[in-house]
Amino acid sequence: MIEISLKGRGGQGVVTAGEIMAKAAIVEGKYAQSIPFFGGERRGAPVSCEVRISDQPISLHRRVYNPDVVTVFDATLMDLLNPLTGIKEGGILLINTDNPRRYWNRTYYVDATGIARSLGLNIAGWAVVNTAMVGALSSVTKLVDIGTAEEVVKEEFPGKLGELNVEAMYLGFKEVRALD
Repeated sequence: MIEISLKGRGGQGVVTAGEIMAKAAIVEGKYAQSIPFFGGERRGAPVSCEVRISDQPISLHRRVYNPDVVTVFDATLMDLLNPLTGIKEGGILLINTDNPRRYWNRTYYVDATGIARSLGLNIAGWAVVNTAMVGALSSVTKLVDIGTAEEVVKEEFPGKLGELNVEAMYLGFKEVRALD
């Protein structure tokens, strides 16, 4: 079983990203859970979502305390929340930033904000980075196939919005980089 912790701010699509990952895993015949966690629902407030993906049935039904992967949608949360608490030795950090720095041994980064803004994926001035981050997460972990994630995104966001989100996802998939 792989456990993922997604951290971000309200309005960035953290919960939706967790749901997309879980649904894609289920479509592929795996078992998955998406567990959202947030306080007052307001744009900009810290939000997290935890995802479990397994080839076997999942009997755990609690928060993730020792993730294999931590995905941070807003780099300012690194100093505010310490999202690496409990990450497993050898775990992966994926961070949305255009100014990468090493926070962890296995750090990957993608400018998901730049991708979202370039495609006009904004709500009230906030870049909605979820699908770019799903693409990057899919690239780094290989937990779900990008084509399966595309199907789920098109189902979640029909029409032109879906097409833009699929484009963001593929850009995230292609543009994610390891920090050497």
